[in-house]
Amino acid sequence: MKFKELREKYITYGGEVKKFKKRKGEVEEGYTISYSKKITEADVFVFGLISGDWNPIHFDDEFASKTKFGKRIAHGMLTTSLVSAAVAQMPGIIVLVRTEFSYIKPVSIGDTVEVRGKVVKKEKNRITLEIGCYVGKEKVVDGKVDLLIW
Repeated sequence: MKFKELREKYITYGGEVKKFKKRKGEVEEGYTISYSKKITEADVFVFGLISGDWNPIHFDDEFASKTKFGKRIAHGMLTTSLVSAAVAQMPGIIVLVRTEFSYIKPVSIGDTVEVRGKVVKKEKNRITLEIGCYVGKEKVVDGKVDLLIW
């Protein structure tokens, strides 16, 4: 199956495909980033395929209903994978070299996750950003990423 056909199937099943936009400007301390995406059934299924994580908390309604969450939730790493999309839009060539995340609250299927980041350190082409992932006003992930930029 060609990429175009896969893309169309993903959209048919509720997936959202956003156009990639490279930002302009100079990255200095204080520079901010953001990116948001609705987490869909298609996202959870495709992430399960990619990662091999078939934990029933993500896929089995009956199992998930008996957990402290009371329902299925999205993979934590699916949520933080959106950080990659956010930093990729920064000016220049971006290489993510280290991540550190704390998962605070679960993300439900249907939630829109917004990644917000701020450059807190820059030494030549090495950048550190503080990262937060939010559903509405609720912080669901707290973290930090280091990257190289050219």
